[in-house]
Amino acid sequence: MKILILTQKVDYNDGVLGFFHNWLKKLAERFEYITVICLEKGDCDLPANVEVLSLGKESGNGRFTYMRLFYKYILQTKKNYDAVLVHMNPEYVVLGAWLWKLWGKKIALWYNHSYGDTKATAAINLAHKVFFTSPYAFATGFEKAQAMPVGIDTEQFNPQDIKSASSSFKILSIGRISPVKNVDTLIKAAHILEQDKFDFVVHIYGDAPSRDKMYFNTVKESASDLIKKGRVVFHKGIANIKTPGVYNQHDLFVNLTPSGSFDKTILESMSCKVPILICNKSLGNFLSNDFLFEENDTKDLVRKIKHLAGKDLQSQQDNFRKYVIEKHSLRALIEKFYQAFKK
Repeated sequence: MKILILTQKVDYNDGVLGFFHNWLKKLAERFEYITVICLEKGDCDLPANVEVLSLGKESGNGRFTYMRLFYKYILQTKKNYDAVLVHMNPEYVVLGAWLWKLWGKKIALWYNHSYGDTKATAAINLAHKVFFTSPYAFATGFEKAQAMPVGIDTEQFNPQDIKSASSSFKILSIGRISPVKNVDTLIKAAHILEQDKFDFVVHIYGDAPSRDKMYFNTVKESASDLIKKGRVVFHKGIANIKTPGVYNQHDLFVNLTPSGSFDKTILESMSCKVPILICNKSLGNFLSNDFLFEENDTKDLVRKIKHLAGKDLQSQQDNFRKYVIEKHSLRALIEKFYQAFKK
């Protein structure tokens, strides 16, 4: 079976979207040929049966050129694919569905946002199938929707004994620095932990999109005294392939994204057997209250950090990895993709 995939970026060095490069490598093991059209192309190392065509954001192309190349590519490669998968960008479905349907190509959309505008609604209506992972996703309201594993490469994200010799309790945050990630709440919690003489260090990995630079600067300024004391350390975003080593150097992964999206970093940490503390309810009843705090409740976050720091969590950590392998592995996702397109 041959498929066309449309996505935002293909670059294994990207800190946010680098995971998709690995998805393509695994998909190539199951599908005969894959044509990829992406908005931006960076560093790639893909099998011979994967062709990547860029709309040219990396070259400074504008919207008119994007659209011209989009139609050029789907036309010139139409004999190279039997079906289409659009990853998170519903506008591609809106633009291409009339041609794909004319040619008899089946269309699937991966759409996991908790909100949906008229463009998303139109794309879902035009697609034959829509995939999602979060129970809070907008797509769940449609009959054609299908729940999917998140797609964590459990061979890449595995436990490693590389903890540092430092006795401080090491807390980790990974992801883009944006208001929706609520990094400011973690900084407020760090101030309280410092006042309470708790021995800790918070490592924050991530960059801010241009629209969120002001938020990032505000967060950094609020943490200035903690930065000077070595209690909070900001790091640039790193490639997804490098994050397993970072997870494994920490005692606790804190994610402050609210319910509504299913942040894959939560499952990456669990796959590495690193304890998590989240306010996201997407895991349903799997997590005990030990690993959940009330959204935007700084005091509850502090209480839970202290509580987890004093517990033996080995059995829960083993269950974390088992859960990811059974429910959300990349291999399970690839197989579900294959079976969905086969039907």
